[in-house]
Amino acid sequence: MHRRLLVTFLCVACADQRLHPLRESCDHSAILVSDPSVDVRLINKVLNTTKAAGLNAVSPRALPPQCLLSAPVIRITRDEITLQGKLIATTESVLRDDSPTFKVDALFEGLERVGDLSTGVATGVAAGEWDDNANYRDYLRWLGKARLDVSQRKFLVVTDRTGKPMPNCPITINGKPSLVTMPSGRALLFPRALGLTGPVMVSATCARTSAHAMIGPDAVTTLVLWTDRDVPARRPIDLAFVLDTTGSMDEEIDAVKSTIRTVAEQLASDQLDIRIGLVEYKDREDPEVTRTFPFSSDLVAFSRSVSVLVAGGGGDTPEDMQLGLSTALDKLQWRADAVSRMIVVIADAPPHLDYTDERDYADSARRAAARGIKIFTVSASGMDDDGQIVMRQMAQFTGATNMFVLRGGAGPQSAGGGDPASSCGGTHSNYSSGNLDQLITDKIHQELRSLDADPQLIPGRDQDERAKPCDKRVVMAQ
Repeated sequence: MHRRLLVTFLCVACADQRLHPLRESCDHSAILVSDPSVDVRLINKVLNTTKAAGLNAVSPRALPPQCLLSAPVIRITRDEITLQGKLIATTESVLRDDSPTFKVDALFEGLERVGDLSTGVATGVAAGEWDDNANYRDYLRWLGKARLDVSQRKFLVVTDRTGKPMPNCPITINGKPSLVTMPSGRALLFPRALGLTGPVMVSATCARTSAHAMIGPDAVTTLVLWTDRDVPARRPIDLAFVLDTTGSMDEEIDAVKSTIRTVAEQLASDQLDIRIGLVEYKDREDPEVTRTFPFSSDLVAFSRSVSVLVAGGGGDTPEDMQLGLSTALDKLQWRADAVSRMIVVIADAPPHLDYTDERDYADSARRAAARGIKIFTVSASGMDDDGQIVMRQMAQFTGATNMFVLRGGAGPQSAGGGDPASSCGGTHSNYSSGNLDQLITDKIHQELRSLDADPQLIPGRDQDERAKPCDKRVVMAQ
């Protein structure tokens, strides 16, 4: 019984087959990472235990790329053994045991502390997710009048001559640099938010060729570049966190630290070139309003550097989120050749909209879209209505999604801290939910998948996805 439960837990990261069509070949794989100084007896015990559980634990180099995105990670250090960043045993306790494998009871007890094995869901900060572009019409009804006028949405799709998406491609509007395509080869155009009136000419220029078109009444304008795309084999991704570290954010700060560890363990491979940076912010009454941790590709070292983050400061409910956003856009050194650039804003309080001497969130959203940076947002427990509007606007405008912590008060459907009724195999017809660290790492996975997806298969293109039958819905980045 215990062994069956162990396999259930270790395979939780294999996820849903709809998101991982190659799941069959990855189901029985786990990634094993160990420090150079680890006792070889310890490694052998872990290998024997995973083998007994029906899993093949190998190094990241031995797995195909699709398994790197789904296989669970077991890490061995001199002091402990972790699964997905969660402690399952100390090395001392394992080496004390003379058997060739872990004692199953001891391992079961360790896993039980990590999560609920009966459902395969790890403990931690749970979160739901709104995709307001997939359900755009419903979103407009909810939003009403706001600082960013996102009515009359248009999709710009840039492909090579074979129809493959062209990521990171600059787009000019009426001769002015205005947008950069996402990994999907798409860019979102909101004419009213950019102050556009009259005829609109768009041009895409990359790979030493250009394409031009006039924006018409259709929702989608396609620009075909008569060349073959050239995407780096080792795909560069820049991920930045903008984090409210005022007094009420202890749980979310711990979740971010866990997420960084998870990214470091799951996505360390020769196929990916990921850098992580972070900007923490507080408010003007605090001695230091923002602090920047520059982008780093050494994710383990970066995880250690942000371990100093603690909750403290703040005062009144709003915080200086807008300065945190501007700092991330202006002070972090974003790579021009990255195929994906992502900001994840995590906060439990709205920005100070009364700070008129700094760039506001709408300006940051426009500037991010102009550079091909998606702003994913996480509304933590206690976020008020004004804050939710800000967070969902920034995410929707830049082609990202808004997540919210499911422990009461963090979103209109999350009162009481639980998931709503199940629908279509998910948790609600217009958002999905999961652990915060898994949702964020899933964003990276989706960005990578969208590089090879059909750029014309657009969620919410002609109809909200929630209005379609379950088997007709389009999932972002598929």
